[in-house]
Amino acid sequence: MGQQPNALTPDQSPQHRLGYMIRELRDARGMSMRDLAGKTYVSHSTVQRWENGNRPPKDLGTVELIDGTLGAAGFLIELWHEINRGGSEPAHVSDVVAHVSDTSLELATALSQAAASDGEGIFVPRRLDDGTVVLVALDRRALLRAGTGIGAAVVAGLPTPASSVVADDPFGFARSATETWSGLRLSRPAPEFGVDWHALLPGGRSMLGSQFSLQVHPARIEEARVILSAPDQRRVEEFLARPHRGLLVGAVDTGGASRFYALDGRAARTKITRNGGVCEVTAPTAYELDDLTYGILWAVSNYDDALQADDQALAETRSDLKAYERLSASAVSREAAPGLNTVAHMWLGSDFCARHILRALPELPTLPAFWTREQRGEEASAWLIFDHKYPYLRETTAALGSTSTRAFCIPENIVRSSPRHERILLFLAVALMESLGIHAQFTADPAYEAVEGFVVSPDKEAVIANWVRGDGMWHVDVTGRSSVVREFTIAARDVNADSITAAPTPAGRLRALAHYLDLPWSWLIERCGQLARYGSSGLVQSRSRLVSAAGIDAACTYVGSLPTDH
Repeated sequence: MGQQPNALTPDQSPQHRLGYMIRELRDARGMSMRDLAGKTYVSHSTVQRWENGNRPPKDLGTVELIDGTLGAAGFLIELWHEINRGGSEPAHVSDVVAHVSDTSLELATALSQAAASDGEGIFVPRRLDDGTVVLVALDRRALLRAGTGIGAAVVAGLPTPASSVVADDPFGFARSATETWSGLRLSRPAPEFGVDWHALLPGGRSMLGSQFSLQVHPARIEEARVILSAPDQRRVEEFLARPHRGLLVGAVDTGGASRFYALDGRAARTKITRNGGVCEVTAPTAYELDDLTYGILWAVSNYDDALQADDQALAETRSDLKAYERLSASAVSREAAPGLNTVAHMWLGSDFCARHILRALPELPTLPAFWTREQRGEEASAWLIFDHKYPYLRETTAALGSTSTRAFCIPENIVRSSPRHERILLFLAVALMESLGIHAQFTADPAYEAVEGFVVSPDKEAVIANWVRGDGMWHVDVTGRSSVVREFTIAARDVNADSITAAPTPAGRLRALAHYLDLPWSWLIERCGQLARYGSSGLVQSRSRLVSAAGIDAACTYVGSLPTDH
Protein backbone atom coordinates (compact mmCIF):
# COMPACT_ATOMS: atom_id res chain seq x y z
CA MET A 1 0.00 0.00 0.00
CA GLY A 2 1.39 3.42 -0.97
CA GLN A 3 2.22 6.01 1.67
CA GLN A 4 -0.61 8.45 2.35
CA PRO A 5 -0.07 12.23 2.23
CA ASN A 6 1.41 13.51 5.51
CA ALA A 7 2.03 9.91 6.62
CA LEU A 8 4.44 9.80 9.53
CA THR A 9 7.74 8.00 9.49
CA PRO A 10 8.63 7.64 13.18
CA ASP A 11 12.20 6.71 12.33
CA GLN A 12 12.70 10.10 10.65
CA SER A 13 12.82 12.34 13.73
CA PRO A 14 11.73 12.68 17.38
CA GLN A 15 8.95 15.03 16.23
CA HIS A 16 7.54 12.32 13.99
CA ARG A 17 7.81 9.76 16.78
CA LEU A 18 5.83 12.04 19.11
CA GLY A 19 3.24 12.77 16.44
CA TYR A 20 2.87 9.08 15.69
CA MET A 21 2.38 8.24 19.37
CA ILE A 22 -0.26 10.97 19.85
CA ARG A 23 -2.20 9.81 16.78
CA GLU A 24 -2.10 6.12 17.63
CA LEU A 25 -3.03 6.61 21.29
CA ARG A 26 -5.88 8.92 20.26
CA ASP A 27 -7.17 6.37 17.75
CA ALA A 28 -6.85 3.55 20.26
CA ARG A 29 -9.04 5.46 22.71
CA GLY A 30 -11.68 6.15 20.05
CA MET A 31 -11.15 9.91 20.09
CA SER A 32 -11.37 12.21 17.09
CA MET A 33 -8.97 15.10 16.57
CA ARG A 34 -11.74 17.45 17.66
CA ASP A 35 -12.26 15.41 20.84
CA LEU A 36 -8.57 15.75 21.71
CA ALA A 37 -8.61 19.44 20.80
CA GLY A 38 -11.52 20.04 23.17
CA LYS A 39 -9.89 18.20 26.05
CA THR A 40 -6.57 20.02 25.61
CA TYR A 41 -8.05 23.48 24.93
CA VAL A 42 -6.51 23.96 21.48
CA SER A 43 -7.82 24.15 17.91
CA HIS A 44 -8.39 21.21 15.58
CA SER A 45 -5.59 22.49 13.32
CA THR A 46 -3.16 22.50 16.26
CA VAL A 47 -3.82 18.80 16.88
CA GLN A 48 -3.25 18.17 13.16
CA ARG A 49 0.15 19.85 13.37
CA TRP A 50 1.07 17.76 16.42
CA GLU A 51 0.16 14.54 14.68
CA ASN A 52 1.75 15.20 11.30
CA GLY A 53 5.04 16.11 12.98
CA ASN A 54 5.11 19.67 11.69
CA ARG A 55 4.94 21.39 15.06
CA PRO A 56 5.17 19.61 18.44
CA PRO A 57 3.32 20.95 21.50
CA LYS A 58 4.86 24.25 22.51
CA ASP A 59 5.33 23.78 26.25
CA LEU A 60 5.57 21.16 28.97
CA GLY A 61 2.16 22.00 30.44
CA THR A 62 0.46 21.24 27.12
CA VAL A 63 2.34 17.96 26.75
CA GLU A 64 1.39 16.93 30.29
CA LEU A 65 -2.25 17.65 29.46
CA ILE A 66 -2.06 15.55 26.27
CA ASP A 67 -0.27 12.77 28.13
CA GLY A 68 -2.91 12.73 30.85
CA THR A 69 -5.82 12.90 28.42
CA LEU A 70 -4.50 9.95 26.43
CA GLY A 71 -3.35 8.05 29.54
CA ALA A 72 0.19 7.72 28.21
CA ALA A 73 1.80 7.36 31.66
CA GLY A 74 4.52 9.90 30.89
CA PHE A 75 5.69 8.46 27.55
CA LEU A 76 4.62 11.52 25.54
CA ILE A 77 6.32 13.82 28.04
CA GLU A 78 9.59 11.94 27.66
CA LEU A 79 9.36 12.00 23.86
CA TRP A 80 8.79 15.75 24.02
CA HIS A 81 11.90 16.14 26.16
CA GLU A 82 13.79 14.08 23.59
CA ILE A 83 12.88 16.65 20.92
CA ASN A 84 14.31 19.43 23.07
CA ARG A 85 17.49 17.47 23.74
CA GLY A 86 17.93 16.17 20.22
CA GLY A 87 16.91 12.57 19.51
CA SER A 88 19.03 9.55 18.70
CA GLU A 89 19.09 7.55 15.49
CA PRO A 90 16.30 4.96 15.23
CA ALA A 91 16.82 1.24 15.22
CA HIS A 92 14.91 -1.91 14.34
CA VAL A 93 12.73 -3.40 17.08
CA SER A 94 15.04 -6.36 17.65
CA ASP A 95 17.95 -3.99 18.29
CA VAL A 96 15.97 -1.46 20.31
CA VAL A 97 14.37 -3.83 22.81
CA ALA A 98 17.69 -5.48 23.51
CA HIS A 99 19.19 -2.18 24.62
CA VAL A 100 16.31 -0.53 26.46
CA SER A 101 17.33 0.88 29.85
CA ASP A 102 15.14 1.73 32.81
CA THR A 103 14.31 5.24 31.60
CA SER A 104 10.87 6.08 30.30
CA LEU A 105 12.44 8.07 27.46
CA GLU A 106 14.30 5.15 25.94
CA LEU A 107 11.40 2.81 26.48
CA ALA A 108 8.93 5.17 24.84
CA THR A 109 11.28 5.73 21.91
CA ALA A 110 11.81 2.01 21.54
CA LEU A 111 8.10 1.36 21.49
CA SER A 112 7.36 3.99 18.87
CA GLN A 113 10.21 2.79 16.67
CA ALA A 114 9.09 -0.80 17.05
CA ALA A 115 5.58 0.12 16.02
CA ALA A 116 6.88 1.90 12.94
CA SER A 117 9.31 -0.75 11.76
CA ASP A 118 7.31 -3.92 12.40
CA GLY A 119 3.77 -2.63 12.03
CA GLU A 120 2.63 -4.10 15.35
CA GLY A 121 0.96 -0.93 16.72
CA ILE A 122 1.72 1.05 19.88
CA PHE A 123 2.97 -1.01 22.78
CA VAL A 124 2.56 -0.14 26.47
CA PRO A 125 4.74 -1.94 29.06
CA ARG A 126 3.27 -3.83 32.01
CA ARG A 127 5.15 -6.09 34.45
CA LEU A 128 3.65 -9.48 35.28
CA ASP A 129 3.98 -11.23 38.64
CA ASP A 130 7.05 -13.16 37.49
CA GLY A 131 8.89 -9.96 36.59
CA THR A 132 8.32 -10.35 32.86
CA VAL A 133 7.35 -7.16 31.07
CA VAL A 134 4.34 -7.44 28.78
CA LEU A 135 3.99 -5.05 25.87
CA VAL A 136 0.28 -4.40 25.27
CA ALA A 137 -0.48 -3.49 21.65
CA LEU A 138 -3.29 -0.98 22.00
CA ASP A 139 -4.64 -1.37 18.48
CA ARG A 140 -4.51 -5.17 18.15
CA ARG A 141 -4.94 -6.05 21.83
CA ALA A 142 -2.11 -8.53 21.41
CA LEU A 143 0.44 -9.32 24.09
CA LEU A 144 4.14 -9.62 23.35
CA ARG A 145 6.57 -10.90 25.90
CA ALA A 146 9.72 -8.77 25.91
CA GLY A 147 11.79 -10.56 28.55
CA THR A 148 12.81 -9.24 31.95
CA GLY A 149 14.51 -6.11 33.17
CA ILE A 150 12.74 -3.48 31.02
CA GLY A 151 11.80 -0.75 33.47
CA ALA A 152 11.74 -0.79 37.25
CA ALA A 153 8.21 0.13 38.23
CA VAL A 154 4.63 -0.91 37.74
CA VAL A 155 2.96 2.21 36.40
CA ALA A 156 -0.78 2.66 36.74
CA GLY A 157 -2.60 4.92 34.31
CA LEU A 158 -3.23 2.86 31.13
CA PRO A 159 -5.27 -0.32 30.64
CA THR A 160 -3.39 -3.01 32.54
CA PRO A 161 -3.61 -6.80 32.43
CA ALA A 162 -5.33 -7.87 35.64
CA SER A 163 -2.47 -10.22 36.58
CA SER A 164 0.00 -7.33 36.77
CA VAL A 165 -2.04 -5.40 39.34
CA VAL A 166 -3.39 -7.84 41.90
CA ALA A 167 -0.13 -8.62 43.70
CA ASP A 168 1.08 -5.00 43.73
CA ASP A 169 -2.26 -3.33 44.43
CA PRO A 170 -3.93 -5.46 47.13
CA PHE A 171 -6.51 -2.81 48.05
CA GLY A 172 -7.26 -1.77 44.46
CA PHE A 173 -6.14 1.77 45.25
CA ALA A 174 -4.01 2.37 42.15
CA ARG A 175 -6.61 0.96 39.81
CA SER A 176 -9.44 2.94 41.40
CA ALA A 177 -7.54 6.25 41.58
CA THR A 178 -6.11 6.21 38.07
CA GLU A 179 -9.41 5.14 36.54
CA THR A 180 -11.21 7.96 38.37
CA TRP A 181 -8.79 10.84 37.79
CA SER A 182 -7.22 11.19 34.38
CA GLY A 183 -3.55 12.15 34.39
CA LEU A 184 -2.84 10.81 37.88
CA ARG A 185 0.17 8.49 37.72
CA LEU A 186 1.12 5.98 40.40
CA SER A 187 4.26 3.90 40.54
CA ARG A 188 5.70 1.32 42.91
CA PRO A 189 9.18 2.28 44.15
CA ALA A 190 11.83 -0.43 44.08
CA PRO A 191 13.19 -0.79 46.71
CA GLU A 192 10.25 0.71 48.56
CA PHE A 193 12.00 2.24 51.65
CA GLY A 194 8.69 2.54 53.48
CA VAL A 195 6.78 4.03 50.53
CA ASP A 196 3.94 2.07 48.96
CA TRP A 197 3.28 4.41 46.02
CA HIS A 198 4.75 7.47 44.40
CA ALA A 199 1.94 9.67 43.09
CA LEU A 200 2.46 12.23 40.33
CA LEU A 201 -0.44 14.66 40.21
CA PRO A 202 -0.94 16.29 36.81
CA GLY A 203 -0.36 19.97 36.21
CA GLY A 204 -2.51 22.17 34.03
CA ARG A 205 -2.30 25.20 31.79
CA SER A 206 -0.06 26.94 34.33
CA MET A 207 0.28 24.42 37.14
CA LEU A 208 3.42 22.31 36.96
CA GLY A 209 2.35 19.08 38.64
CA SER A 210 3.06 17.78 42.12
CA GLN A 211 4.31 14.65 43.83
CA PHE A 212 3.23 12.65 46.88
CA SER A 213 4.59 9.61 48.64
CA LEU A 214 1.86 7.33 49.99
CA GLN A 215 1.37 4.50 52.41
CA VAL A 216 -1.87 2.52 52.04
CA HIS A 217 -3.23 0.53 54.99
CA PRO A 218 -6.40 -1.40 55.77
CA ALA A 219 -8.92 0.62 57.76
CA ARG A 220 -12.28 0.38 59.49
CA ILE A 221 -14.99 2.91 60.27
CA GLU A 222 -16.15 3.61 63.80
CA GLU A 223 -18.83 6.30 64.04
CA ALA A 224 -17.48 9.28 62.04
CA ARG A 225 -13.86 8.12 62.25
CA VAL A 226 -11.66 6.07 59.95
CA ILE A 227 -9.08 4.03 61.84
CA LEU A 228 -6.03 2.90 59.83
CA SER A 229 -4.24 -0.20 61.14
CA ALA A 230 -0.56 -0.94 60.50
CA PRO A 231 1.43 -3.74 62.17
CA ASP A 232 4.76 -1.94 61.72
CA GLN A 233 4.66 1.28 63.76
CA ARG A 234 8.29 2.12 63.06
CA ARG A 235 7.68 2.01 59.30
CA VAL A 236 4.77 4.43 59.67
CA GLU A 237 6.65 6.79 61.99
CA GLU A 238 9.71 6.90 59.72
CA PHE A 239 7.46 7.65 56.74
CA LEU A 240 5.70 10.48 58.57
CA ALA A 241 8.95 11.95 59.92
CA ARG A 242 10.35 12.70 56.48
CA PRO A 243 10.02 16.30 55.27
CA HIS A 244 8.56 15.30 51.89
CA ARG A 245 4.83 15.57 51.17
CA GLY A 246 3.37 12.29 52.40
CA LEU A 247 -0.15 10.95 52.55
CA LEU A 248 -1.59 8.10 54.58
CA VAL A 249 -4.45 6.33 52.80
CA GLY A 250 -6.90 4.05 54.57
CA ALA A 251 -8.71 1.39 52.54
CA VAL A 252 -12.09 0.36 53.94
CA ASP A 253 -13.54 -2.83 52.47
CA THR A 254 -17.21 -2.26 51.68
CA GLY A 255 -17.90 -5.74 50.32
CA GLY A 256 -16.04 -6.35 47.09
CA ALA A 257 -14.78 -2.77 46.67
CA SER A 258 -12.83 -0.37 48.84
CA ARG A 259 -13.42 3.23 49.81
CA PHE A 260 -10.32 5.32 50.42
CA TYR A 261 -9.62 8.02 53.01
CA ALA A 262 -6.59 10.32 53.08
CA LEU A 263 -4.70 12.10 55.84
CA ASP A 264 -1.82 14.54 55.38
CA GLY A 265 1.44 13.11 56.69
CA ARG A 266 2.21 16.01 58.99
CA ALA A 267 -1.31 15.96 60.45
CA ALA A 268 -1.01 12.21 61.01
CA ARG A 269 2.06 12.54 63.24
CA THR A 270 -0.08 13.44 66.24
CA LYS A 271 -2.77 10.83 65.50
CA ILE A 272 -0.74 7.65 66.13
CA THR A 273 -1.86 5.30 68.92
CA ARG A 274 -1.30 1.64 69.75
CA ASN A 275 -4.03 -0.94 70.14
CA GLY A 276 -3.00 -4.45 71.08
CA GLY A 277 0.38 -4.23 69.40
CA VAL A 278 -1.03 -2.65 66.24
CA CYS A 279 -0.29 0.93 65.20
CA GLU A 280 -3.48 2.92 64.52
CA VAL A 281 -4.02 6.34 62.96
CA THR A 282 -7.39 8.11 63.08
CA ALA A 283 -8.88 10.38 60.43
CA PRO A 284 -12.39 11.81 59.91
CA THR A 285 -14.65 10.17 57.34
CA ALA A 286 -14.92 13.65 55.79
CA TYR A 287 -11.51 12.98 54.23
CA GLU A 288 -12.85 10.33 51.88
CA LEU A 289 -11.15 10.58 48.51
CA ASP A 290 -13.67 11.82 45.96
CA ASP A 291 -13.83 14.68 43.47
CA LEU A 292 -14.08 17.28 46.24
CA THR A 293 -11.07 16.13 48.25
CA TYR A 294 -9.02 15.18 45.18
CA GLY A 295 -9.63 18.63 43.71
CA ILE A 296 -8.39 20.27 46.91
CA LEU A 297 -5.34 17.98 47.05
CA TRP A 298 -4.60 18.68 43.40
CA ALA A 299 -4.89 22.46 43.61
CA VAL A 300 -3.20 23.00 46.99
CA SER A 301 -0.24 20.72 46.27
CA ASN A 302 0.30 22.18 42.79
CA TYR A 303 0.26 25.79 43.99
CA ASP A 304 2.07 25.06 47.23
CA ASP A 305 4.97 23.12 45.71
CA ALA A 306 5.56 25.66 42.94
CA LEU A 307 5.44 28.69 45.24
CA GLN A 308 7.66 27.08 47.85
CA ALA A 309 10.19 26.17 45.17
CA ASP A 310 10.54 29.85 44.17
CA ASP A 311 10.01 31.35 47.62
CA GLN A 312 13.17 33.45 47.96
CA ALA A 313 13.36 34.48 44.31
CA LEU A 314 9.67 35.41 44.36
CA ALA A 315 10.11 37.64 47.42
CA GLU A 316 13.08 39.39 45.81
CA THR A 317 11.24 39.87 42.52
CA ARG A 318 8.17 41.29 44.25
CA SER A 319 10.40 43.83 45.97
CA ASP A 320 12.11 44.69 42.67
CA LEU A 321 8.76 45.27 40.93
CA LYS A 322 7.31 47.41 43.71
CA ALA A 323 8.17 50.58 41.78
CA TYR A 324 5.29 49.83 39.39
CA GLU A 325 2.85 50.57 42.21
CA ARG A 326 3.54 54.29 41.74
CA LEU A 327 2.15 54.12 38.21
CA SER A 328 -1.56 54.23 37.40
CA ALA A 329 -0.96 52.02 34.37
CA SER A 330 1.54 49.25 33.65
CA ALA A 331 1.87 46.09 31.60
CA VAL A 332 4.68 43.85 32.81
CA SER A 333 5.86 40.85 30.83
CA ARG A 334 7.01 37.57 32.31
CA GLU A 335 10.50 38.44 31.13
CA ALA A 336 10.67 40.85 34.07
CA ALA A 337 10.92 37.74 36.26
CA PRO A 338 12.66 35.23 33.97
CA GLY A 339 13.78 32.82 36.66
CA LEU A 340 10.35 32.22 38.18
CA ASN A 341 7.99 29.38 37.34
CA THR A 342 4.52 29.91 35.87
CA VAL A 343 2.70 29.63 39.21
CA ALA A 344 4.99 32.28 40.73
CA HIS A 345 4.14 34.52 37.78
CA MET A 346 0.44 33.89 38.48
CA TRP A 347 0.84 34.81 42.14
CA LEU A 348 2.74 38.01 41.33
CA GLY A 349 0.12 39.07 38.79
CA SER A 350 -2.78 38.28 41.08
CA ASP A 351 -1.21 40.07 44.03
CA PHE A 352 -0.36 43.18 42.02
CA CYS A 353 -3.84 43.39 40.47
CA ALA A 354 -5.51 43.02 43.87
CA ARG A 355 -3.49 45.87 45.34
CA HIS A 356 -4.06 48.00 42.21
CA ILE A 357 -7.84 47.64 42.58
CA LEU A 358 -7.76 48.39 46.31
CA ARG A 359 -5.82 51.60 45.63
CA ALA A 360 -8.19 52.73 42.88
CA LEU A 361 -11.50 51.67 44.40
CA PRO A 362 -12.06 54.67 46.73
CA GLU A 363 -11.71 57.07 43.79
CA LEU A 364 -14.44 55.54 41.64
CA PRO A 365 -17.44 57.90 41.38
CA THR A 366 -20.23 55.29 41.64
CA LEU A 367 -20.79 51.73 42.83
CA PRO A 368 -18.80 49.57 40.42
CA ALA A 369 -19.37 46.21 38.74
CA PHE A 370 -16.55 43.64 38.63
CA TRP A 371 -15.57 41.34 35.76
CA THR A 372 -13.28 38.36 36.26
CA ARG A 373 -11.68 36.07 33.66
CA GLU A 374 -11.42 32.77 35.52
CA GLN A 375 -13.11 29.95 33.62
CA ARG A 376 -11.68 26.71 34.99
CA GLY A 377 -10.99 25.32 38.42
CA GLU A 378 -7.25 25.75 37.95
CA GLU A 379 -7.62 29.51 37.62
CA ALA A 380 -10.52 29.91 40.05
CA SER A 381 -8.84 27.93 42.83
CA ALA A 382 -6.44 30.86 43.28
CA TRP A 383 -9.35 32.63 45.01
CA LEU A 384 -9.41 29.80 47.51
CA ILE A 385 -5.68 29.21 47.98
CA PHE A 386 -3.50 32.28 47.32
CA ASP A 387 -2.94 33.96 50.68
CA HIS A 388 -4.01 37.44 49.54
CA LYS A 389 -7.22 36.55 47.67
CA TYR A 390 -9.68 35.95 50.50
CA PRO A 391 -8.52 39.07 52.42
CA TYR A 392 -8.83 41.03 49.15
CA LEU A 393 -12.47 39.98 48.76
CA ARG A 394 -13.21 41.00 52.34
CA GLU A 395 -11.46 44.35 51.90
CA THR A 396 -13.28 45.21 48.67
CA THR A 397 -16.60 44.35 50.29
CA ALA A 398 -15.80 46.56 53.27
CA ALA A 399 -14.58 49.41 51.07
CA LEU A 400 -17.76 49.43 49.00
CA GLY A 401 -20.05 49.16 52.00
CA SER A 402 -22.65 47.60 49.76
CA THR A 403 -23.47 44.55 47.69
CA SER A 404 -21.48 44.26 44.46
CA THR A 405 -21.65 42.10 41.34
CA ARG A 406 -18.93 40.00 39.74
CA ALA A 407 -19.41 38.62 36.22
CA PHE A 408 -17.88 35.51 34.64
CA CYS A 409 -17.82 34.23 31.06
CA ILE A 410 -17.83 30.43 31.01
CA PRO A 411 -18.96 28.97 27.67
CA GLU A 412 -20.50 25.50 27.53
CA ASN A 413 -17.47 23.97 25.80
CA ILE A 414 -15.31 25.01 28.77
CA VAL A 415 -17.68 23.24 31.13
CA ARG A 416 -17.73 20.10 28.98
CA SER A 417 -13.95 19.94 28.78
CA SER A 418 -13.34 20.50 32.51
CA PRO A 419 -13.03 17.47 34.81
CA ARG A 420 -15.46 17.31 37.68
CA HIS A 421 -12.91 18.17 40.37
CA GLU A 422 -12.07 21.40 38.56
CA ARG A 423 -15.74 22.32 38.23
CA ILE A 424 -16.10 21.82 41.98
CA LEU A 425 -13.19 24.21 42.62
CA LEU A 426 -14.82 26.82 40.39
CA PHE A 427 -18.08 26.38 42.28
CA LEU A 428 -16.32 26.80 45.65
CA ALA A 429 -14.59 29.99 44.49
CA VAL A 430 -17.95 31.49 43.53
CA ALA A 431 -19.48 30.30 46.81
CA LEU A 432 -16.73 32.15 48.67
CA MET A 433 -17.72 35.36 46.87
CA GLU A 434 -21.43 34.84 47.53
CA SER A 435 -20.67 34.29 51.22
CA LEU A 436 -19.38 37.87 51.35
CA GLY A 437 -22.43 39.39 49.64
CA ILE A 438 -20.96 39.44 46.14
CA HIS A 439 -23.60 38.54 43.54
CA ALA A 440 -21.99 36.27 40.94
CA GLN A 441 -23.34 36.49 37.38
CA PHE A 442 -22.57 34.27 34.41
CA THR A 443 -22.72 34.33 30.65
CA ALA A 444 -22.07 31.39 28.35
CA ASP A 445 -21.55 33.62 25.31
CA PRO A 446 -17.98 33.04 24.02
CA ALA A 447 -17.99 36.53 22.52
CA TYR A 448 -17.08 37.82 25.99
CA GLU A 449 -14.07 35.53 26.53
CA ALA A 450 -11.56 38.15 25.40
CA VAL A 451 -12.84 40.87 27.75
CA GLU A 452 -10.15 41.85 30.24
CA GLY A 453 -10.63 41.78 33.97
CA PHE A 454 -12.10 45.12 35.04
CA VAL A 455 -13.96 47.16 37.64
CA VAL A 456 -16.27 49.72 36.06
CA SER A 457 -18.34 52.61 37.35
CA PRO A 458 -20.92 52.45 34.56
CA ASP A 459 -20.47 55.17 31.93
CA LYS A 460 -17.90 57.00 34.04
CA GLU A 461 -14.57 55.31 34.81
CA ALA A 462 -12.91 51.90 34.70
CA VAL A 463 -10.10 50.09 36.44
CA ILE A 464 -8.34 47.43 34.34
CA ALA A 465 -6.67 44.64 36.30
CA ASN A 466 -5.88 41.51 34.36
CA TRP A 467 -3.51 38.62 35.10
CA VAL A 468 -5.55 35.63 33.91
CA ARG A 469 -4.69 34.31 30.41
CA GLY A 470 -2.89 37.54 29.58
CA ASP A 471 0.23 38.10 27.50
CA GLY A 472 2.26 39.11 30.54
CA MET A 473 2.20 38.90 34.31
CA TRP A 474 -0.30 41.73 34.55
CA HIS A 475 -1.94 44.64 32.78
CA VAL A 476 -3.42 47.40 34.94
CA ASP A 477 -4.82 50.85 34.22
CA VAL A 478 -7.28 53.46 35.44
CA THR A 479 -9.10 55.11 32.57
CA GLY A 480 -11.99 57.39 31.71
CA ARG A 481 -11.58 56.82 27.98
CA SER A 482 -15.12 56.67 26.62
CA SER A 483 -14.63 53.71 24.24
CA VAL A 484 -13.14 51.51 26.97
CA VAL A 485 -15.65 52.53 29.63
CA ARG A 486 -18.53 51.98 27.19
CA GLU A 487 -17.28 48.47 26.27
CA PHE A 488 -17.02 47.44 29.92
CA THR A 489 -20.35 49.04 30.83
CA ILE A 490 -22.17 47.19 28.05
CA ALA A 491 -20.56 43.87 28.97
CA ALA A 492 -21.51 44.25 32.65
CA ARG A 493 -25.07 45.28 31.84
CA ASP A 494 -25.55 42.46 29.33
CA VAL A 495 -24.54 39.79 31.82
CA ASN A 496 -26.56 41.44 34.59
CA ALA A 497 -29.66 41.37 32.37
CA ASP A 498 -29.25 37.78 31.13
CA SER A 499 -27.23 35.91 33.74
CA ILE A 500 -27.73 32.15 33.36
CA THR A 501 -27.64 31.84 37.16
CA ALA A 502 -30.03 34.69 37.93
CA ALA A 503 -31.92 34.23 41.22
CA PRO A 504 -32.91 36.50 44.12
CA THR A 505 -30.84 34.65 46.74
CA PRO A 506 -27.26 33.37 47.02
CA ALA A 507 -28.55 29.80 47.44
CA GLY A 508 -30.64 30.17 44.29
CA ARG A 509 -27.69 31.49 42.27
CA LEU A 510 -25.37 28.77 43.53
CA ARG A 511 -27.95 26.08 42.86
CA ALA A 512 -28.26 27.37 39.28
CA LEU A 513 -24.47 27.39 38.95
CA ALA A 514 -24.25 23.80 40.22
CA HIS A 515 -26.82 22.80 37.61
CA TYR A 516 -24.87 24.56 34.84
CA LEU A 517 -21.63 22.90 35.96
CA ASP A 518 -23.40 19.52 36.19
CA LEU A 519 -22.70 19.12 39.91
CA PRO A 520 -25.16 17.44 42.32
CA TRP A 521 -26.52 20.10 44.65
CA SER A 522 -27.37 17.96 47.67
CA TRP A 523 -24.06 16.11 47.46
CA LEU A 524 -22.13 19.41 47.40
CA ILE A 525 -23.90 20.64 50.53
CA GLU A 526 -23.43 17.37 52.37
CA ARG A 527 -19.74 16.92 51.49
CA CYS A 528 -18.80 20.56 52.06
CA GLY A 529 -20.54 20.48 55.42
CA GLN A 530 -18.62 17.35 56.42
CA LEU A 531 -15.28 18.83 55.37
CA ALA A 532 -16.03 22.17 57.05
CA ARG A 533 -16.40 20.46 60.44
CA TYR A 534 -12.78 19.32 60.37
CA GLY A 535 -11.07 21.81 58.05
CA SER A 536 -8.98 21.00 55.00
CA SER A 537 -5.55 21.24 56.63
CA GLY A 538 -5.76 17.69 57.92
CA LEU A 539 -6.26 16.53 54.35
CA VAL A 540 -3.41 18.56 52.87
CA GLN A 541 -1.19 21.06 54.68
CA SER A 542 0.53 23.88 52.85
CA ARG A 543 4.26 24.51 53.22
CA SER A 544 4.46 27.86 51.46
CA ARG A 545 3.67 31.05 53.37
CA LEU A 546 1.85 32.27 50.23
CA VAL A 547 -0.79 29.53 50.44
CA SER A 548 -3.70 29.52 52.87
CA ALA A 549 -6.55 27.14 53.68
CA ALA A 550 -8.80 29.97 54.93
CA GLY A 551 -10.62 30.45 51.62
CA ILE A 552 -11.32 26.73 51.15
CA ASP A 553 -12.61 26.33 54.68
CA ALA A 554 -14.78 29.47 54.48
CA ALA A 555 -16.31 28.33 51.17
CA CYS A 556 -17.03 24.82 52.48
CA THR A 557 -18.56 26.22 55.66
CA TYR A 558 -20.87 28.47 53.65
CA VAL A 559 -21.95 25.78 51.18
CA GLY A 560 -22.52 23.33 54.02
CA SER A 561 -24.96 25.80 55.61
CA LEU A 562 -27.18 26.15 52.51
CA PRO A 563 -30.60 24.48 52.31
CA THR A 564 -30.90 21.31 50.25
CA ASP A 565 -34.65 21.62 49.70
CA HIS A 566 -36.12 23.35 46.67
